[in-house]
Amino acid sequence: VKRGTCKHISFKKDFKLKLVSLAVGVVMWFLVIGGVNPVVTRQFKNIPVTYKNQSLLEVEKFVIVSPENPTVDVEIRGKRSDVYAVNSIDIVAEVNLLNSFSSGSHRLSVDVKVPSTVQINSISESDILITFDQEITKAFAVTVDTVGEIKNKNQVVAKKDPEVKTVDLTGPASFINKVSKVSAVVDVTNMESDEVVISKLKAFDQNGEEVKNVKLSITDTNISIVFKNFKEVPIKLVELNTPPSDVRILSKNIVPNVLSIVGNITSLEQITEIKTKPLDLSQVKDSGLYDLNLELPSDITLVNKDLKVVVNIDVDKKIEKKLEVDTKNISIEGSGAANVILSGLLNKVTVTLRGYESEISKLTSEQIKLYVTVNSEDLGKNVQIKAKDISGVEFVKISNDIVQALEK
Repeated sequence: VKRGTCKHISFKKDFKLKLVSLAVGVVMWFLVIGGVNPVVTRQFKNIPVTYKNQSLLEVEKFVIVSPENPTVDVEIRGKRSDVYAVNSIDIVAEVNLLNSFSSGSHRLSVDVKVPSTVQINSISESDILITFDQEITKAFAVTVDTVGEIKNKNQVVAKKDPEVKTVDLTGPASFINKVSKVSAVVDVTNMESDEVVISKLKAFDQNGEEVKNVKLSITDTNISIVFKNFKEVPIKLVELNTPPSDVRILSKNIVPNVLSIVGNITSLEQITEIKTKPLDLSQVKDSGLYDLNLELPSDITLVNKDLKVVVNIDVDKKIEKKLEVDTKNISIEGSGAANVILSGLLNKVTVTLRGYESEISKLTSEQIKLYVTVNSEDLGKNVQIKAKDISGVEFVKISNDIVQALEK
């Protein structure tokens, strides 16, 4: 083989290898350059949603009831160097409140802004449901509740007086209207002498649950706690007059029948009972509860000043009752009874009777025994149907009670 020919073949092989190497190098160069700063995505969770034009809330006397502290998740996209240069504080999510005020719920758009070097890839919530309510202010009297047991078992908390008597509550109308009382709760555990304590004020609903989302004009106050000796004594019912003639009293029960009273030791030792002011029985016409007033000595008070004392009276009233009575068993009495037939006698008569409800309510027609008295001189004359006496029952009237006594 000639030397020139070999050189030519070797050159062709080297050229192809160099061309492949160049191509591979170019590809690798593009891969390296592209891999230095690729396009990536990144998610930011719980970006706070702020309210634009929030100052208008105060002007319009509205408040936002819900949601509390709304957030959204935002995913951004861009060059890796730009994406990772972004912090959560660089992302702004807001809702424009302009022209959105009226009571109730409204779905409003969430506007998200990110740095110009990146783009928004996705937002978890494009809008949120916001509930507005009118803001109102209402005054409440301050009450005091005590918990725990005091040290001296012969004493009670006779006074729990708040320095602040009333407070104003401000907040959404729907929350303010739930409030039934504003109270300070004082723990008297192991207390044994008069004391002034500072207690926080809270708003409570009728179930005793704290109502939040309201602002109190005063958050705490001084409470004067005063202790006194107490004693439990029975109540004696004092009566005046008698019940109406058609009413009889079956039972009288005082509720409660024992009172807890406070005062100085000397006065307490002398008291064995507390009398009621006279109850006028002439006004008792029905069963039920009747309010009682107490005759308290001037230096004695109730442990529970709001205690309501009543007497539960059960009465029996006179009523009228009508029964249809069969006359087939009517008896004929008297000297002329043997040879008598009664003319004009109906199959049934209506008997009207009167008595106390407890006694006549269960009375049946079978218990009514009818009779006529026919003596010899009554033959051919009219006689009257009567009923045998029943204890406690007055027979008012018997219908068609006149029949004629005819001789057989």
